[in-house]
Amino acid sequence: MKTLLRLPSGSVIDGWHVLRELGNGGFAVVYLTQKDGQLRALKVARHRDASGDERQTHARAMRELTALLLLMEPGHPNIIKALGYGYAEAGNVYVALEYVDGWTLGEWLEKKHPTFHEVLRVFVKLASALTYMHRKGILHRDLKLVNVLIRKSDGEPIIIDFTCATYTQAADLTESGLPPGTDRFRAPEQFTFLREHRDEHRARYAFQVADEIFAFGAMLYELLTDPRPTEARPRETLNSPLDPPAPARSLNARVPAALSDLVESLLSRDPERRPVDTEVLERELAELVAHPGADYMAPAHPPSEQRQPELPAGRGQAGRKPSSSKLRAWPGKVFARVSHSGKVLAAGAAAAAVLTAVVALWDHPHAVEPPATPIAAGTPSASGVDPSVAPAPDMSPLAPAPVVGTLPTPAPVPEEGSTVKTQPPEDPKQSRRQKASPGSDLRKVVPIACALATGCTGAQVRPEPFTCPEGAVATRKRLRWGESQRFSVVLDDRYGDWGDHWYRAGDTVVGVVPDGLDPTQAKKISSGTRFLGGKVYISPEKRESGRPGRIFVKYERVKLPQQDELPVCFIVATEADELKDGAARAPNEAVGYVVDWWP
Repeated sequence: MKTLLRLPSGSVIDGWHVLRELGNGGFAVVYLTQKDGQLRALKVARHRDASGDERQTHARAMRELTALLLLMEPGHPNIIKALGYGYAEAGNVYVALEYVDGWTLGEWLEKKHPTFHEVLRVFVKLASALTYMHRKGILHRDLKLVNVLIRKSDGEPIIIDFTCATYTQAADLTESGLPPGTDRFRAPEQFTFLREHRDEHRARYAFQVADEIFAFGAMLYELLTDPRPTEARPRETLNSPLDPPAPARSLNARVPAALSDLVESLLSRDPERRPVDTEVLERELAELVAHPGADYMAPAHPPSEQRQPELPAGRGQAGRKPSSSKLRAWPGKVFARVSHSGKVLAAGAAAAAVLTAVVALWDHPHAVEPPATPIAAGTPSASGVDPSVAPAPDMSPLAPAPVVGTLPTPAPVPEEGSTVKTQPPEDPKQSRRQKASPGSDLRKVVPIACALATGCTGAQVRPEPFTCPEGAVATRKRLRWGESQRFSVVLDDRYGDWGDHWYRAGDTVVGVVPDGLDPTQAKKISSGTRFLGGKVYISPEKRESGRPGRIFVKYERVKLPQQDELPVCFIVATEADELKDGAARAPNEAVGYVVDWWP
């Protein structure tokens, strides 16, 4: 098997004519192809160093194919169908899948403005598909909004992308603590397992049906609470081991009470409180569908809330506007507590005292996970790699993880009669205060540390914690890069290495190491080295220099001259000269750091 380059339209794969690329990831590329008048989505495996070796890449492709073949008889109408397989000219195995012309769940919500009843009908069918899947001994392990398509022709939901799937007696291909998957949709017990077994390198988490049910509930929660789920914005933390997310009804008053209660049980911190299996889950959903009240016939979100914001001048996708959510405690460090309405309820007294030290320690940035983007039928996972975990994040009781949220402009706790509207801490979890650990290592504080203290203003746009691509640490050691190794890089190779340019949150960029490196860097890296898979994030926190915020870029792969791509975690940070509607203007050359993990 050879490294498979991405093919242009007009190429031929085993007689199938490539019309266009549908999606790509770390282990496969998916093409829309045609032969004898038939359209197929061809998922072609490609060897990358990120996947370990050629035999393992082949094994992953064959495991996915086996899972799909096990699901063929008698088959289920809401699961993608494998219609054949073969080998490309380069020797790479491919799977021919039915082509589904549809929207992802997030796109469907935004474009069709479904009612609660319509959402429930979709999820009843998804639960039925999962029941069928589990009876066959197959676990999907990567349920998320982009891995369900709503077919445009008939509105049927189709579960796609079995890249991470496993089945009874399948070989374990992961060498990390957690199975492959997407961190935002992992059940909280997975992160508890990491914390408890962080020093046991051979410990492996056993994925259960309860994990699948949590991911199912997370998808439903996203649709009920987020009017524009395809946007890259901060969102409510879903899987903190200690603190559950706000009830769906508290974030969207339209959500019927019974539906909100069901979703709350699906996202329970205790797996025993979730439905015992997807068959029971299907019955509970079907009951709500069969006897809906008038409130189920209303759109889940007013269509006006789902219109895309206008773009400022410049390039990129839809403008990003951060939404309110609560900020969790960081690993024994600085913290702030805010209510579900987004107003500050309490702030750690230690925050101001450590702010100066925290900002000074920004010389050790870490990485961030890009929000999932829509992918087509049969497309590899949005992360593009087997996202098995590197060193475990700090999961002490003061540090629920993963962490994501928006920190609004801090304000004092309003007294009675204040015009500041807050949600009173009726629930004990809202009124709990958490203390910073005096022995914390401040170098592990999130790079946007200033925003965690009580003096910063504005809402930050930052994604959740993530797991580095498998093999990223091995790459760093192989290339003899030290921890937090720093390199100068041009953020976006479409522009020169001088002058300012506009960047938008969610932009995909390719970085390149410029000429004229200092001798120390030149010993570690060559000019022309490219950093691939870059995603842009913007943090609108006022800087001491007077600049309005920062840009962060996370790259997932590195391509040295005359060498194959390697997995890497490379983070670039630079101050922005101007911010406008989710976009930032900044110099195109900055300093980046090689890191091992994001706490």
